[in-house]
Amino acid sequence: MTDTQTERLLVSEALVVPSGIQAGHLVIEPSETRRVPGFVESAFSPLIKAAVDRCLADVVDGATLGEQGARTGLVLATLFGDTVTSDLGSRLLESGQTANPLLFYQSVPTTILGVIARDYAITGPTTCVALRGDVRSEALDLVDTILDDGMDQVLLIGVELVTAEGRPLAAHARLARDGEPLAAPSRTDAAVAFLFRRVEAAPQAAGAAAPAPAATEAVVPAAPADFSAFGSLAGLVQLYATLRAARAQDTADAVTLDIDSALGARQLRVLLGTAR
Repeated sequence: MTDTQTERLLVSEALVVPSGIQAGHLVIEPSETRRVPGFVESAFSPLIKAAVDRCLADVVDGATLGEQGARTGLVLATLFGDTVTSDLGSRLLESGQTANPLLFYQSVPTTILGVIARDYAITGPTTCVALRGDVRSEALDLVDTILDDGMDQVLLIGVELVTAEGRPLAAHARLARDGEPLAAPSRTDAAVAFLFRRVEAAPQAAGAAAPAPAATEAVVPAAPADFSAFGSLAGLVQLYATLRAARAQDTADAVTLDIDSALGARQLRVLLGTAR
């Protein structure tokens, strides 16, 4: 454990797995995703939209974020990105066919976030990142950075498609650093979303010890072994499962996890709030 602790309020969370899945104690029923106008072929954008809609359903109650939208940041984290669009677009170009602008995969992540920003009146900073390995620590680093930079809340989305095809895996292998282990491919399409808010810390006297953890506090294990089917999303899905279990069983009012990333080692303490 580290002496550095970050505290955030988790308002709502959602996980969408169209095919349904059981991973450890987590059981997700199959769910349909709706087509998003302007996007073709790939499940990437519909997955993101479905996860966000579910995450914000109780927060906005059919409306938009309104004034909160200007104080909300968006973060989209993925490893492989929209492999379906990139693969289809490259195959069409290789065959000599005319390029279809809807298959410019570089624009898909920012465009779908633009749709979400429009639908929920979000005007804060937007960040799309492709992260190596398990994306949890680096994605949560971005959440902290945006909240510390003045935003009140951040909507974090993680997404991966099934990566059983040889071409995406081969491309990833070529980009991997020397000696770096490759992330396990995802065996299911999935998107997970979290709405985090900043917690205003009470003033603390110089030299005073940090407050002790609450008696009702759950801990996220370091290794997300039971969630390997989610590939690079395993850590975020494990966090989701821990949060959902704590809410359902009413056994904890906070969840803690250790983070070790490029910004250093720290402990993240997530307070369980309610959508409002």
